[in-house]
Amino acid sequence: MAYQQGTPASPIDLVQQINTFLVANGWTSDKSAAVGTGWEVHLHLGSVYAHLRAAVSETVWNTEASANGFQLALYLSDGFDTSQPWNTQPTNPPFASGTTNVVGVGMNLAAGPFANYFFFTDAANENFLCVVEKTAGLFEYIGFGTSLVKIGTWTGGPYFHGSSSGLYGGNQSPSPNTPGYNATSNCPGSHDADDNGAAAFVRCDSDSFTGKWIPISDISNAVGGYTGRSGASSVAGGSNPPVSIPRFALGAFTATTPQVFQWMQTSAIDGRVNLLPILWWVGRDGSTETSGGYSPIGSVPMIFFSNGVGNGFTPKAIYTIGADSYMMFPNFAVLQVS
Repeated sequence: MAYQQGTPASPIDLVQQINTFLVANGWTSDKSAAVGTGWEVHLHLGSVYAHLRAAVSETVWNTEASANGFQLALYLSDGFDTSQPWNTQPTNPPFASGTTNVVGVGMNLAAGPFANYFFFTDAANENFLCVVEKTAGLFEYIGFGTSLVKIGTWTGGPYFHGSSSGLYGGNQSPSPNTPGYNATSNCPGSHDADDNGAAAFVRCDSDSFTGKWIPISDISNAVGGYTGRSGASSVAGGSNPPVSIPRFALGAFTATTPQVFQWMQTSAIDGRVNLLPILWWVGRDGSTETSGGYSPIGSVPMIFFSNGVGNGFTPKAIYTIGADSYMMFPNFAVLQVS
């Protein structure tokens, strides 16, 4: 387990710090170099390869909607080829359905500097989370790992997520109060975490859909991250999960109905706050949003939905339960070590 906090000067400094941190904690760096006006980093642990790109006033995705943006972009694959561009790495990255365009996630940034970064890994250093305090009180993130905490037995497991979809990761003109852009992000791994497109993916064989990545989103738009099959999260984000998925809220991170389960997780009596697992589901053959056919596959390691911030806790506060300590952020908590 490892934890590190610092102050990133720029998107480039941030991705370089990630590279240094992960190498110090068991990952192998395949490449860390300037590209365009930004920087690319490629790392692996075992057969899982992470590809990160700090964009500095540039476009880095083939399907990106906004040119000349600032972001930290991310996707995973099964390999690395130094001769290939950042966004065409082998083998089996997530492809937009019916295309060879790689899709992924991002964390919307600016030129910098930024208030803080917070890096977390688990006990085996197989799962990583980067939280950035972009400006005071505004938090964003990217994360990835070698496997979800699985429910049952299925083929696959690697996952990654971000505050934004790759489609809008570099957006410099978002609507007001958009989570992941000019407002604090929703919970990592939530359903449609940003304002448009898929912001989380898992490698999972689901019936006839094998060897591919599934977005945690029920969008049908390929440029938004649809890969040919939909997934879902029990934590609502930019939109609600399909009607067949048990979820912790009736709405998208707004306590419009006071009794919703997601917003009844703190106690004014004893200062207790519940930490809910971020459960992921995938569609089965023949599934649709209204007909059901989704199966639970597991939960995101280290991270939990929490509404503790604003209900007795402040951002970055430490919440201790027995031998475990959690760092509190708006909408989520992270198991912290050291």
